[in-house]
Amino acid sequence: MEMFSSILPFLFMIVIYFGVLGFTIWFAVSLIKAQKERNVILKEIANKLGNVKIEKKEE
Repeated sequence: MEMFSSILPFLFMIVIYFGVLGFTIWFAVSLIKAQKERNVILKEIANKLGNVKIEKKEE
């Protein structure tokens, strides 16, 4: 029983470490995915605006 109580803090630290590591990886992947989606949307908008002729308004 004494051995288990000495291993418990070590196991707890490993669980916390992998939890933080997993959260960091998940955040990075979701951020990259959101940026890719944003770039696709902006590219579509740019293509649509490329077909529109914009004239400067005279005062």
